[in-house]
Amino acid sequence: MKIRKAPRKSKSLFVIYSSFFLLVSIPLVTWGLVNGSFDIRNMAFDSVTVSDENPCVISLPNVNPYTLEVGKEITIQVDATLKDSGIESLKISDSTGILIHEESFTKSPISIATSFKFTPFKSGTVDMLGLINKVGGGSVACKISSEYDILGLKAMASNEIPTFTTVPAGSKPSQDIKTGVAYEYTLTALDIDGDHINYSYSFTPGATWLKSTIIEDGSNGKLAIKFYGSTDKPASYLANVFIHDGYSKHLVSQTWVISVSPAENDIPMVRVLSPVTSIKLDKGQSQKISWEASDLNRITKYELYVSQNPADQTSWITVNDNISSKTTSYLIDTSALNPGTYKAILRATDNQSPALVGIGLSPEITINGTTTPIPEDDVVVIAEPQVINMSPNSTDTVQNKQVTTKATIIAGTNASINEDSILVKLDDKDITSDISINKISEKEHTIIYQPDEDLVAGLHKMEIYFEDSNGKSVTKSWTFTIQEDEVVAEGYVKIFGMEMSQRTLIIIGAGILVIIVAIVAPIIIFKVWKVEQYKNDDNPSDSRFMPNLPTEPVPAFTPTSSEISNMVEAPPVVEEEKPVADAWDSYAAPLPQEPAMTIQTPIPVEEPQIKKVEPVIEDVPVKEDIVEPIPTPEVVEPITEEVTPVVEPVVEPVIEQIITPTEPKITPVEPALVVEEVPVVPTPEPVVETPAESTPPTPPEPDLSVDLNVGDDLASIYEQIQQAEQEETPATKE
Repeated sequence: MKIRKAPRKSKSLFVIYSSFFLLVSIPLVTWGLVNGSFDIRNMAFDSVTVSDENPCVISLPNVNPYTLEVGKEITIQVDATLKDSGIESLKISDSTGILIHEESFTKSPISIATSFKFTPFKSGTVDMLGLINKVGGGSVACKISSEYDILGLKAMASNEIPTFTTVPAGSKPSQDIKTGVAYEYTLTALDIDGDHINYSYSFTPGATWLKSTIIEDGSNGKLAIKFYGSTDKPASYLANVFIHDGYSKHLVSQTWVISVSPAENDIPMVRVLSPVTSIKLDKGQSQKISWEASDLNRITKYELYVSQNPADQTSWITVNDNISSKTTSYLIDTSALNPGTYKAILRATDNQSPALVGIGLSPEITINGTTTPIPEDDVVVIAEPQVINMSPNSTDTVQNKQVTTKATIIAGTNASINEDSILVKLDDKDITSDISINKISEKEHTIIYQPDEDLVAGLHKMEIYFEDSNGKSVTKSWTFTIQEDEVVAEGYVKIFGMEMSQRTLIIIGAGILVIIVAIVAPIIIFKVWKVEQYKNDDNPSDSRFMPNLPTEPVPAFTPTSSEISNMVEAPPVVEEEKPVADAWDSYAAPLPQEPAMTIQTPIPVEEPQIKKVEPVIEDVPVKEDIVEPIPTPEVVEPITEEVTPVVEPVVEPVIEQIITPTEPKITPVEPALVVEEVPVVPTPEPVVETPAESTPPTPPEPDLSVDLNVGDDLASIYEQIQQAEQEETPATKE
């Protein structure tokens, strides 16, 4: 059998399974093309909310769930509502079973809104599994809510701070304009991690002429706000913009002054020279502020203030409000200031009537104190209240007509949210009574609105207003668009934005299917047959299958007499005993006159003649006495007459008795020894055993193609020996 290598069953099975999967999937894909489309945009903003289908929801109200920063503590919000049972406990763990948060509810409420802090410690996917245990047994799994919840939670080694990509110096025509001149500045910012950029901006009182338009709302890590307008009131107007990505240490701001001068006069121009860049100080240290100012008229005095929000004039802290016009620097003592981030505000007043005031701002001055409270990592608190993390956004395309809208509201510094002041509008319609509020803390809430009816396709506007306990308020509005249902002509289907005929798709699909079947089917059949063939060839007994015989005939092997003698083990032993006198040699020369020459007569054992022959043979001591008498024709005739009738008894199976009387020397040997030698050496005896004399002819070789049993074989050998002796007898007589 040809030796083959073991087949690679795993590779063969993979090819087979893949082929079958391909054949099965083709009809499904074709059916999908005929009955639907591949448009997956309707998956957007199907964020999970608490419902009968999802009774427990996990959400992250402040930061992007896909770019969590390792080592930063974040807030996790859990909301759950059950209808058939109370809530006994909440358990949050990871996929390995490590407990993250556990909370029990003694009053067994049917609805909970709780939060806890969580810190990721390694980059990559963050596992978080929630489970609500019911009163009386049973549990409900929690689901993570996000715009695309299939992404789960992910953490990275470092989250970058959003940065401004434009500066106020790029304002058009400039930051210093005349009354009636249009002003324009487009502020842009970028977060390279793609985090949502939250923003808050404010102006000094009286800057109602300055309008803003949101070009990009920061939802995709890009923010663009256009500020524009014109005024007839000369003054210096302050604008301040805060941006962050949800992390408290990622808060940055941009503040600038818009100087509007009358046509016949100008406003003093003030520029802070020192510090040049942002600095950090310990509380109690002093900081020198230096400046320069210019005006067509005379400057009468300077005023120096510090504030954490320069646009909010009520938050200004007076350092000195009457500095000589000849002074160009001043030393600020920080001992009386609370730790925080400030900016120095310098005002210059001219001698005109009414007097015009110019304003200059310094870079940020951060004051650190020993008692500075450590802010939460994912809660950004500024002086003004905020509305952050709105969704959906103006740049998003929404297919779901019952889209869920969300936003997080945060009170200002050292303040809490006034819940009675919360006002929510959709398309200028008050929907405050229909919203749900998740209270993360007294200063931070999440507002959720789920419409009961489908919203019409088109542009929609959401607006949120609230006040904090400090009396400060904020109004934030944003827009989103619901796409219209695309009408596809009958008999057509839309694929990747293109309309195709269903008939064409069916024809193409059928053609592809036929081609694939024609290619794959033979491969599969061959692979299956090949695997089975290898199996049968390697283990034919397992399947009761024998390997196929070779197609070409196998040549028959015909051994020669020498090859047979080499194959037999007995002949070498016999050849070594050639010098020993053989019984056949003594029997070759019987006395002619004696009836003992009738060798064939002993075949019938019962006849008394056999007993008479035995003593005659024993009286012959040597070979010479047997040769001396000359046989007469009279003695030969009875021999032939006796041989003829006794030929038939030679065929009888009792051969041992025939051999025993003819060999006087072998008579004492047991017949069993003769029987044992015959099976081992069936045919080589006529070749090896030859008379001692060289004159007798060699018996002919037996026919190997004829199968003989042991008795027939010995009888044939015996006949050949008798024939050889008869041929020798006439020569002896002569």
